[in-house]
Amino acid sequence: MKKNESTPDKRPLKQLFFRHYVVISGLFLCTIMIALLGTDLLMNNYFDKTPDLTQVDGSKIYQYPFEKMDGRLIDEYGGWFEIVDESGTVIYVKGNKEDNIMTYSDGMLYAKVDIVRNDDSIFYHAYQVQGPEGENYVLLWKIPQRNLSLALGIFIALFAVLLFIALYFYTRYSVLQMKKPLRQIVEGIKEMEGFNYQKRLTFSAEMEFAEIREAFNGMAERLQQTSAEKEAVANNKRNMLLHLSHDLKTPITSVFGYSQLLLDRPELEEEQRRQYVQYINDKSSYMAHLIQNLFELAKLEDQHVRLDQEKVNISKWFMQLVAEFYPEIEDRGFQLDVKIPEEPLFVMFDKMHMNRVITNLIGNSLKHNPPGTQLFVSCEKIETGVVLWLGDNGLGVQENVREHIFEEFIKGSNPVKDSTGLGLAICKKIITLHRGTIHLERNQRYTTLFKITLPLE
Repeated sequence: MKKNESTPDKRPLKQLFFRHYVVISGLFLCTIMIALLGTDLLMNNYFDKTPDLTQVDGSKIYQYPFEKMDGRLIDEYGGWFEIVDESGTVIYVKGNKEDNIMTYSDGMLYAKVDIVRNDDSIFYHAYQVQGPEGENYVLLWKIPQRNLSLALGIFIALFAVLLFIALYFYTRYSVLQMKKPLRQIVEGIKEMEGFNYQKRLTFSAEMEFAEIREAFNGMAERLQQTSAEKEAVANNKRNMLLHLSHDLKTPITSVFGYSQLLLDRPELEEEQRRQYVQYINDKSSYMAHLIQNLFELAKLEDQHVRLDQEKVNISKWFMQLVAEFYPEIEDRGFQLDVKIPEEPLFVMFDKMHMNRVITNLIGNSLKHNPPGTQLFVSCEKIETGVVLWLGDNGLGVQENVREHIFEEFIKGSNPVKDSTGLGLAICKKIITLHRGTIHLERNQRYTTLFKITLPLE
């Protein structure tokens, strides 16, 4: 089954899932960055007001005596001031001191001031100042990190909310990509459950979904064809029963009537009695012929039927079979046009069944046409097999019958005596069993022309 060219298929599902993993990883990283920026913005503007240390001048804070130092920065931003002398000893504290460090050993103060090396939860800001007699002091502004847990909580909350929003919308987008093929598949299955085999899937999707689509459409096409064939078989059986009952009703009625007449009137003259007996014989013969044809047709429709095939020179066989009709052809005043080559053409077929086909076709031509009709028989080799031609230039087949000529109980407007309407149906069954074909062709010279094609050995 061909793919829908208007809806090209996409890449495999594994590529789609890999793309999803990449996008989700990107969303995860972007969410972390946005959450960090949001946390910093909220902390700086609402929770943790950190001073701009580049704008703070230590010389303006420092005063001597130390008690006069300006404490407004402490009040606004928190922390405390310490004055450290050259020996590293804390000699003054302004504000609420929250640690117990009173002496800084060599290098300790520099380590505390270095943000990278400082592992405390207190920020150190140092300014060089001088004492009243020119001695060097260090003014320390120590600010505790009171909002670290709050910042972490804000970051986690922002990260969770932003990640949920990003994943929600991306999930919706991803689901929409797969929802259309899944919806069509479900609808298709429901249509199948309702015996609607005309449903076809037309979506464009990833390779795996496309394979499901093609498999479903192929299955639907086969089911539709099978359903149509079953319906046709059912209709044929129904029509066959109708035709059979119709074709048997008249002769059975005649047999019953004439036999009853013979029983009720024993005084009938011999000539009338013979006439009634002949009627009964004719109708009985017709019914026997009809039943025999039905029996043969039923055998040919059996799936387990086996042909007794043998290797046959079809040119010689065809010529011999036509020769058997020479006496009858002459008696009926027919002309014969034979074009059968002497070249041997070997074909595997069942001679008994194929004899039935040729005999039926030639017999029909002799029965249905007036004297002077030309009977045409021919045999030729083609690339894939052998073609047999049988036809005549007689009365021809009515247009309303041509399309149904190989169906059961099909008869022309002027059926001959003992015609059951099953002969051509049996011929078609036999040819089909031989993996061949039979057609009623249109030809300017021959009003009726059958073409039988059989495969070579």
